[in-house]
Amino acid sequence: MSQKPAQIIQSHATDEYTAVKELKAAIELDAIGGLIFFCSSHYQMESLADALNQTFDCPITGCTTAGEIAGGYRDDSIVALVLSVEAFVVHPLLIKDLQSFDLNDAMTLANSIERQLQFSPHLSEDRMFGFLLSDGMSLKEENLIARLSQAFERIPIFGGSAGDNLEFKKTFVYYEGQFYRDAAILSVIEVKDDFQMFRTQHFIATDKELITTEVDFERRIVKQINGEPAADAFARINQLDPDNLTTKDFAVHPLMIQMADEWYIRSISGVLPDKSLQFYCAIDEGLPLSIAQGDDMLLHLENTAAVIDHQFQEIYFTLGCDCILRKVENIENDTLKDFENVLTKLNFIGFSSYGEQYNGVHFNQTLAAVVVGKKYHD
Repeated sequence: MSQKPAQIIQSHATDEYTAVKELKAAIELDAIGGLIFFCSSHYQMESLADALNQTFDCPITGCTTAGEIAGGYRDDSIVALVLSVEAFVVHPLLIKDLQSFDLNDAMTLANSIERQLQFSPHLSEDRMFGFLLSDGMSLKEENLIARLSQAFERIPIFGGSAGDNLEFKKTFVYYEGQFYRDAAILSVIEVKDDFQMFRTQHFIATDKELITTEVDFERRIVKQINGEPAADAFARINQLDPDNLTTKDFAVHPLMIQMADEWYIRSISGVLPDKSLQFYCAIDEGLPLSIAQGDDMLLHLENTAAVIDHQFQEIYFTLGCDCILRKVENIENDTLKDFENVLTKLNFIGFSSYGEQYNGVHFNQTLAAVVVGKKYHD
């Protein structure tokens, strides 16, 4: 049996019990400290939960996706990261009822974790990180990541919003034998070796600006931009047909908002019959949004990977959330295979997400991840 600290496994079986059986058979680790999976929303959730519960006795977390990633992009599969008990300790926390989650709830979670730590006496940014999976249809990620980052200020947290293959109906997270909606899972992961979080996006803000003039904040719907139907205003400034806006158009022409000194992407998920625009992230009224200009997404990832390669002598895995619109753009640009080649070099495991969270902020069209392995040390 191998003594490696982590392993990436996957199955394309459509039957839930067969898929989990194939995952189990692929594991080469002697003792499992935790398992994180990402699965197609086309599986039957009750059957998959039952199969996982029957098969594994370690901490398990996971979510449904808009596509799975294990090196390359996958569809209608289940992929998983298996962590050895010698190198990792996983502390999963279930957060139910995202609508009412507040700072007191977050502080309670932080206090409970500190008493359970094994590799460190207290929360430490050098010894652990938080990995967040949230219901992608909850529309509450902004409050969730903000409150968690306040409460767990001593450790970095990143994550992604669960998907459902662009159907936008139901997304699920998994905890202790059950799939949940209106919920999130924060896994605090203690690491014996080295890790480093990163995010990469390939858009920059231009001087073309739009102002939201009528917004349904709770539902992330922009009804009017610059005083006219939002779809018409968006199409005009990007020289697109307002009656035929597509997912590709939204992937190539996202909007950006500035927070402090950082620019973050606010992506559109669709057009409603009244020409309102549905967003993946919260949008407020009277907000200035800049039209984004895309750069070379592949080059940005290659440059990031080159930096990581110089820092790490060995990469156990890269765990990450990659916005579904990045995959759409890669398909459109015929760069999917080149992108997959870089992800494979990073030992990437993760999923195509409906939104990404990083350092207290929720945004879109970004790859947010953590690299775990052994760094070069002087």
